[in-house]
Amino acid sequence: MNVSDPSIREYRPRDIEKVAALLRSNIPKYFVPAEEQELRDYLIEHPEDYYVMESGGEVVGAGGFAGNKDGSIGLCWGMVRNDLIGTGLGKRLTLFRMEKAREKLGDRPFMISTSQHTEGFYQKLGFETIEHIPDGFAPGIDICKMVAVRE
Repeated sequence: MNVSDPSIREYRPRDIEKVAALLRSNIPKYFVPAEEQELRDYLIEHPEDYYVMESGGEVVGAGGFAGNKDGSIGLCWGMVRNDLIGTGLGKRLTLFRMEKAREKLGDRPFMISTSQHTEGFYQKLGFETIEHIPDGFAPGIDICKMVAVRE
């Protein structure tokens, strides 16, 4: 698949099955099966500020953002189809979400709870790990709480 020119658009409720399929493509390394219902609930309750990345008519990535109670911005449910990890789509989608979040919420710190499997990805984007909880999401999937402050 040529992923050199993907498009990113706002999430629509009819995308829910395609976004859930993205998550399933990343089980068991990045997500556990129980998280699919959490994702579905999130998209039903908070469809705003969530985006879908398409390439060749297929949904290849998705992710959003939300304001946190502490004033930071959270990056929410970001993922790329498993067979496309490492192609640059994740970076493009993450930078897009950060730009949209700054436009809407201002220049505030970004927070993310991710796993040890994507910790290095976010470090390359300027995030620093502030807390590490072994098996925090599930056995073999740690919670890495990370923060990025725009300079």
